[in-house]
Amino acid sequence: MNKQLVENILKKAKSAKIAVIGDFCLDVYWFVNEIASEKSLETGLSTLPIENQEYSLGGAGNIVHNLHTLGCKNLQAFGVIGNDVWGEKLLQKLNELNVNSEGMIIQEQGWDTPSYVKPYKDKNELNRIDFGNFNNLDTETLNCLLSLLEKKLQDQDIVIISQQIARSLFVDKFIEKLLKLINKFCDTLFIVDSRHNSDCFPCAILKLNDFTAEIMVGNKAHKGVDVNSANAIKTAKKLCNKLKKTIFITRGINGCILVDEGEIKEIPSIKTTGKIDTVGAGDSMLAGICIGLASGQNAYNSASLGTLTAAVSIQKLYQTGTVSPDELLKMAN
Repeated sequence: MNKQLVENILKKAKSAKIAVIGDFCLDVYWFVNEIASEKSLETGLSTLPIENQEYSLGGAGNIVHNLHTLGCKNLQAFGVIGNDVWGEKLLQKLNELNVNSEGMIIQEQGWDTPSYVKPYKDKNELNRIDFGNFNNLDTETLNCLLSLLEKKLQDQDIVIISQQIARSLFVDKFIEKLLKLINKFCDTLFIVDSRHNSDCFPCAILKLNDFTAEIMVGNKAHKGVDVNSANAIKTAKKLCNKLKKTIFITRGINGCILVDEGEIKEIPSIKTTGKIDTVGAGDSMLAGICIGLASGQNAYNSASLGTLTAAVSIQKLYQTGTVSPDELLKMAN
């Protein structure tokens, strides 16, 4: 994409009203330095001293973070967190970005803020520690969240629905009520990025990766194994015939496939050099797609912008990557 077009999009994105509904998570980075390690008196095991710690928004939170760093000023977050230290840190991070977090509901019991603690030793990630795998959404929380969505969604230009954790927030009843709101606010643009419920939102634009796309058409697929271009195109055609709507299929280093108005188009990835870190790259791409759409661009230009944002994000190591306007413009032609 040329710089002038990117500049125009970024300018219009500042005034866009965007809401993000979904699994808000916290990424926790603990950097171990064994110089200060000692034997525990209680267990006799060596301790893992943490020299530095960093916290960043993950899941739906990383989409919000990317939208903010790209210049969006009118952002609202809707999700559920627990009454715990991770939830406090997550809200703190949202508030630092001046995001409207009125829609972040705190469930007192039966819910841990989804958090992923990543210890690093000598730049290598050790076993991850996860919180939030056993959450149960209660009726009071569900109704409170739905009530807020009913009041707020009609004022948005784009609503992003981000599902990353199986069940959890996206139980059947929540999806059912959410579909009714999508149908009610038909003038609002909805885009869904879902790991487990991609086929549950017939009236929304869909963003998914090629692995999920293969599963949706009944093909066998394995995470971490590239889907070749020919098979990816066949799958895109099947989804086009089945869903008859706009679909963005991300393919990592292989770029993106766009299904739009019955046509299939390939958008190549942007070549980068050096090491890459793909954590959060899909969220960066989604943010780029959404500011393109919110700025009045067609699906192809929006996909191209998303590919550009992802190319910036993957070059940021040991962090959940985000993208600034300056970085995006430097990457543009």
